[in-house]
Amino acid sequence: MLRITGTIISGSTALYVLDRDRATGWEPSDLDLYAPSHHGTRISRYLSQCEGYVYQGTAEHLYASDSAGFVRVTRWQNRHGMRIDLIHSQTQSALFPLPFFWSTHLMNYLTADSFCIAYPALTLRGRGLLNPVALSDSRFPTHRTLNVMTKYQLRGYDFR
Repeated sequence: MLRITGTIISGSTALYVLDRDRATGWEPSDLDLYAPSHHGTRISRYLSQCEGYVYQGTAEHLYASDSAGFVRVTRWQNRHGMRIDLIHSQTQSALFPLPFFWSTHLMNYLTADSFCIAYPALTLRGRGLLNPVALSDSRFPTHRTLNVMTKYQLRGYDFR
């Protein structure tokens, strides 16, 4: 399904797979799928009809910094409690939301056939650069950014 639709895996799952040096003591809590704008419905149908996931609801623009990258997030869960967030890109590219992530260490993705680490020299050393979209007045981390920074600092990452 990833190959047919151009959907990618990103977020903490991609980081967990790609940065094995820091993939101890934690596991991703969900799977983030990023779908091109024209395939969101097709992926949703696949999750429901083929994989047994149940629709849990939709979130529109969770944070202001996200609004340029995607239009909505649909949440799914299977009977074993496994969760998927399906992020519907604002464009025909599933990659479009990635530059809006709050830090460079998360700007990675997996496809059906390959992977990309956008900032390998930093990410594979456990470092991330804060994205200006995650800062107040382009200088200070927002409350949300501070919370996720703490989460990833506990996972071995450092930020600038």
